[in-house]
Amino acid sequence: MTENITRPRADAIDNGVELLLPAETPLDALQAFVASCNVGACGCADTFVARVKEVELFEEPGRLRVRITGNVTPEEVLTEMAASAVHELT
Repeated sequence: MTENITRPRADAIDNGVELLLPAETPLDALQAFVASCNVGACGCADTFVARVKEVELFEEPGRLRVRITGNVTPEEVLTEMAASAVHELT
C-alpha cells in the first residue's frame, strides 16, 4: 500500500535512492527537474551529477516517487535538492 507523503523523504535502495515527495508537488516543475538531471543540466554539484546514472519519475496515489540510480546517498540527494531549489530561485 502506498503511504501519503507530507514532506520530502529520501530512502536508500539498491543502486541508489528513492525520493518520495507529496502529491501536491508541482508535477510540471518536477518533470523539468528530472529531465534536466538526466542530461546533467541541473543545479547540482558536478561531483554529485557525475555519480548519477539515471533519474525516473513515478506518479503514485498520495505521492510522487523519484528513483535516482547511482552512487549517491539519501543525505546527498536531500542536500543537492535543497541547493538546487535555492539555485533556481536566485
